[in-house]
Amino acid sequence: MSPFGLPSIGDLPALPGGLSKALGQLSEITRNTALLREIAAALKQITADTAALPGIREDMARVAKETNVLEAMDERMAAIEGAMPVLVEVQRHLDQLPETMRQLLTALDELNRSVDTLQGAVEPMGRLADRVPGGKKGGA
Repeated sequence: MSPFGLPSIGDLPALPGGLSKALGQLSEITRNTALLREIAAALKQITADTAALPGIREDMARVAKETNVLEAMDERMAAIEGAMPVLVEVQRHLDQLPETMRQLLTALDELNRSVDTLQGAVEPMGRLADRVPGGKKGGA
């Protein structure tokens, strides 16, 4: 026996079978205790992680609200996309606008010359009409 009243190592085989078996399981108990410490640490981490859930819930609510904005924007973009063929056609016509304007200005110059020519041709007829009796309106 040891000074503490425990059997010495030499006396271990003389211990009852159950006690000897229990001492043999000490290493397994030690391993399990280490596993329990790891589990306790994991539970502490889970506790910390779940503490973040209210903030995540608020973030998700904000994202859901922004999703409504994004859906409205998506609808607008779809409307623009639908108008694109018309816009491309307008662009094609706008590209032709300078040539069309040049032709229009040329035609206006020709029309102006024609009006000047007609005015020159009609003016003598107007003077002649003024000389004909009853040619002047409201005349004497």
